[in-house]
Amino acid sequence: MTVRTFLAALSLSAAVAPAMASSVIHPATTEMGYTTHPEHAQAGKSRDQVLAEMDQSKKDGLWQYHRFGAPVPVKGKVASRGEVLADLERSQKHPSWALRRVGAPVAAILAP
Repeated sequence: MTVRTFLAALSLSAAVAPAMASSVIHPATTEMGYTTHPEHAQAGKSRDQVLAEMDQSKKDGLWQYHRFGAPVPVKGKVASRGEVLADLERSQKHPSWALRRVGAPVAAILAP
């Protein structure tokens, strides 16, 4: 193991350790591989808060999307065909258009 790999592993473990200390499950060198500590559980939302959020979601009409795990449609301005074509022409004039259209990684270039 190189020094660079060792230092990367050490810094990663140092960053993850505090997050694990606040969770309910802790890694252990036992046969099960972990121990549970219910006293470390953090208070979440109350039942009333969850029910209020669910009622609001039903009123908004978003419940149908959340129920099936579908992406929620974004509400925004609808672009006309002319606006879309103008945006396409502007994008095609960008210096990195040939690379981006085939999905190649491109360095950050500011748009003209």
